[in-house]
Amino acid sequence: MLNLTKRVDYGLIALTHLACVERAEPIGNGAAAARLSVRGMAESYNMSQPLLANVMKDLARLGFVRSVRGTKGGYELAFPPEQLTVGRVAEALEGPLRLTECVQAQEGQAHESGEGTACSVFGSCLIKRSLFLVHTKIRDALYGVTIADLARNAGPVRHHHASSSGRLPLAPRSES
Repeated sequence: MLNLTKRVDYGLIALTHLACVERAEPIGNGAAAARLSVRGMAESYNMSQPLLANVMKDLARLGFVRSVRGTKGGYELAFPPEQLTVGRVAEALEGPLRLTECVQAQEGQAHESGEGTACSVFGSCLIKRSLFLVHTKIRDALYGVTIADLARNAGPVRHHHASSSGRLPLAPRSES
């Protein structure tokens, strides 16, 4: 089945979180940009901190986010969320999308006979053109959705608020 990897999931969650916070707290009058602490994000969304840290380093290396050092440091978006697409992020983190092995041959990355593909029936395949059409539609759909779109449709943004024990509270306390 088709699935985005956990690395892509984490990257999309982090970028969407940053876009939501940035939208809620616009930058102005010299105020600091919305920044993400890996530890806080991992705890807020129940993610693996080491994996999220690696994803954020990769997103910084790829230019999607900037890393800011210091007490108010963290990660911030390097581009407006309207310019970052799900497809661009997914392919940057995991490589080209390929529904089937023969897609690279159909995109001109392998010999027309299928030489260089892992598919043994490429030359006589009845459905390769149809599957390439499906691949193209999926790729176009992923490139048609931006981080801003994800932010507009996001659920509540979670903020890390550690209790005195250092753990996240399970629910807000009601005033009695």
